[in-house]
Amino acid sequence: MNRHIFLNKSIILFVHLIDNTYAMKKIFTLTLIFTTIASYSQTFVSTTPENKNVVLEEFTGISCTYCPDGHRIANDIYNNNPTDVVLINIHTGGYASPQGPGTDFNTMFGSAIAAQSNLSGYPAGTVNRRVFAGLGQNGGTAMSRGNWQSASSQILNEPSYVNVAAQANLDISTRQLSVTVEAFYTGSSPVNINKLNVALIQNNVEGPQTGASYNPTAILPNGNYNHQHMLRHMLTGQWGDDITNTSTGSFFTNTYTYTIPNDLNGVAFDLFNLEVAVFLTETQQNVVTGNMAYMNLVVPPGINLVDLVASSNMSIPSSYCDNNLTPEITVTNNTTVPVDTFAVSYTLNNNAPVTQNVYSSLQPGSTTTISFNSITVPSGTNNISYLVTTVANTSFIDNVPSNNVASSGSFNTLSPLAFATNHSESFEGFSLATPAPNNAILENPQDNWVGIIDDTYTQGQPVGGYGNSVNSYRFRLNSFSAGQSAKLIWEKLDFSDAGNYQIKYDLAHALKNSWDGDVIQIIASTDCGLTWNTVSQMSGSSTATYGTVSGSGNFNPLTIGGTTNYYPSNNTSSLQHWRTDSVDLSAYNGNSDVMLAINVICGGGNNLYLDNIIIEAISSSTSTNLIKKSINLYPNPANNFIVIDDFNNIINYEIFDSMGKKVAIIESRKTDINFLESGIYFVKSNGYILKRFSIIK
Repeated sequence: MNRHIFLNKSIILFVHLIDNTYAMKKIFTLTLIFTTIASYSQTFVSTTPENKNVVLEEFTGISCTYCPDGHRIANDIYNNNPTDVVLINIHTGGYASPQGPGTDFNTMFGSAIAAQSNLSGYPAGTVNRRVFAGLGQNGGTAMSRGNWQSASSQILNEPSYVNVAAQANLDISTRQLSVTVEAFYTGSSPVNINKLNVALIQNNVEGPQTGASYNPTAILPNGNYNHQHMLRHMLTGQWGDDITNTSTGSFFTNTYTYTIPNDLNGVAFDLFNLEVAVFLTETQQNVVTGNMAYMNLVVPPGINLVDLVASSNMSIPSSYCDNNLTPEITVTNNTTVPVDTFAVSYTLNNNAPVTQNVYSSLQPGSTTTISFNSITVPSGTNNISYLVTTVANTSFIDNVPSNNVASSGSFNTLSPLAFATNHSESFEGFSLATPAPNNAILENPQDNWVGIIDDTYTQGQPVGGYGNSVNSYRFRLNSFSAGQSAKLIWEKLDFSDAGNYQIKYDLAHALKNSWDGDVIQIIASTDCGLTWNTVSQMSGSSTATYGTVSGSGNFNPLTIGGTTNYYPSNNTSSLQHWRTDSVDLSAYNGNSDVMLAINVICGGGNNLYLDNIIIEAISSSTSTNLIKKSINLYPNPANNFIVIDDFNNIINYEIFDSMGKKVAIIESRKTDINFLESGIYFVKSNGYILKRFSIIK
């Protein structure tokens, strides 16, 4: 099954196809073959009994983490049997939900094909739509990726009672596709009616893909994923056309035509990356065999095939607040003919593209740069993609579309204006893996798993600070290398009013080993991130809220000392997993442009959680009153609980041990202290000691 493209070489194509068909298959007698051709007008399908070919339909989606591993496994099966395997990737189900314009890879056929397979998880795939005993999901035809190889090996060793082949012609000017299919029965089918299916498939479709690292060869230079074998259309409808004569020696042929549209669901049809697959089924299940069509591209007279190459020439802003920029694209003519008309465009994030035509001649091997009007980009992580194309109804067609797209790469910008004088963030209401909350950006150069985590990730276990909420923010340091860091950066705040500013946050962290040196910094900038000053820094045991985890894995209070990830618990003992830290920001009092960030650096690598971040001002009068304030606390000494008789929930009460380590917050008049050891403790508010008490057990 050689997948060649032939340009205006119809006679050569025919000879080549005959040569390949008969070279690859065993011939019984020359006399029989010529008799069959004369009787049935057979032109290219083999009349010699052959084994079955594999048709592997893979159910996939751009949000499916392990689907790229399925793509890799399927490609390996094909590469080991390149003439006998047909791959069809069907994007369907919840994991195939679009992530913006140009990412809807679904078809009108995929959901029905998936439904009949009884799949229960992704990635899943059917091999010839057959039920393999002990391998299927829910007893159906769908199988997990680990079973595809053994099922394929079984199919390839089975004789087929029918051979099928196809030739396709695609006029790149009219976009008219013509597919001629032939089937010859070397034996009789066990059913009276077979179904012929003709599928249009597209390769090299650029788009997003979760878990791309499981198939690294498919990752493009700009970080996107190169999708292959993508189902785009069924020329024969949902379940195919009937073949009613299925006895030994019968011959079937039919020609199908289809005018290829410009796009499907906003995803362009690339004429130079299309394939046609054909396969026969018994009813709509049990694929007998299949094959790939030989594609002939028809280039009309007067049409020039050219290769225009796009690259980004835009300068990335050096300052976070530099949100005005000029998009620029560089175009190279990588062909031997001049191109006097082409179109360029840019797309900011998921916005509509901005396009302009260029009418000046671009000579062979020459390069030109086209600038667009300046734009203002929004706060957050941005990307500008560029595109160069030939223009319809001209004499130029670009036959190498894979290099028509370029990207600026991701860059972060923030508003040059302060958005508030204070801020609080509980991380609630955000979905799993959101990289940053409102009014903040994440700077994560190595693209490790940093972001908001919720109870869907922990199977119903809330992961908020002190177990009081569902969400928190996680730095997954076990996926970092030593010295790598990530910053959570807030937009500008205005500290120009009277007040002593501070940042407070709940922290949960544990060491893997006693010598680990994970670092958490509070850093500040008054020049929009061009320079940063370290306000506070903790490392090693100072960051730990639990201690050191035994074993090789990451601390998890749900399995203390085990080898699973650290998820702060929401039960009573969770108070020992969290503490509240505060950092004095009074050095920036009176400054109207303060940018704050939490910078976490890997020095051993254990999960670090943040929650309930508060940036606020404490007035001097409030501070003085707190010093003078006397609270009534009992019992003292205490054992199981303490009571603050004049509790005021407006004031932040915190418990510190004798070493100055924050061990709990007080959120009600009566507070459980069972988790604390015997010793001396202090009740503080905003750094001021209000009461000393002891615990005796």
